[in-house]
Amino acid sequence: METDRQARLEAAREAALKAGAMLLERRSFHVEHKAENDYVTDMDRASEKMIVSALRERFPEDGFYGEEYGVSERRDGMWVIDPIDGTTNFVKNIPLYTISIAYMYKGELEAGVVYAPALNEMYTATKGGGAFMNGRPIHVSSVTEPRDAVAAMSFIHRHPDVSVKVMPQLAALVLQVNDLRRMGSAAFDLCCVACGRTEAFFEAKLQLYDIAAGVLIVREAGGKVTGWKNGPDCLVSGDVMATNGLMHDFFYDRMRLD
Repeated sequence: METDRQARLEAAREAALKAGAMLLERRSFHVEHKAENDYVTDMDRASEKMIVSALRERFPEDGFYGEEYGVSERRDGMWVIDPIDGTTNFVKNIPLYTISIAYMYKGELEAGVVYAPALNEMYTATKGGGAFMNGRPIHVSSVTEPRDAVAAMSFIHRHPDVSVKVMPQLAALVLQVNDLRRMGSAAFDLCCVACGRTEAFFEAKLQLYDIAAGVLIVREAGGKVTGWKNGPDCLVSGDVMATNGLMHDFFYDRMRLD
């Protein structure tokens, strides 16, 4: 299995680099409203097609689940793909957008790649193999004091019924920590926890393709990722609570959806 993980990781890395080069080169594209406060561009679709084509050529036995084209050929081995995580950032030419590719076998995360092409940052991880940024090992921060902690989060504005519950909690939390950040890409947020830029990231109502690769990267970097308090695991619910592990209880106890 280790050989399979490494082969798939390298294939995902190559596919992400290829798609990222296309995104950097083409700044003329068509933008549509996919849902309230949610965009899709023809580049999202082109990126996903490019990634799937490259991976299918290498691993025809695998299935695919992408943001734009859904599930194709459900198999034990599945690629989970977000072709542009942070489409609004991409549209606005804000460099905090990523390509996220994870490989899962029978529901277990085996390999993950998150590539931020505009920043030239490639995050990778394999199960049991550690986490890396541009080939260098990364690790979560050692911060333990709330006043020193920076957390990334979301206003969950696409789900008003959830946002109205969370906003008062954010208002209370910001008075207890160093600061809060809103990056606009869940995959990038998770990688910031993994490399020690931030101590936590939490958001609710995400999709598997938003977080699968990033969850593995955080865990392999020594962090902890769960669902929100009293809820199911984030890979099931889409409600993600990621920290450096040392501060998990602090954030976990202060943010809740019930």
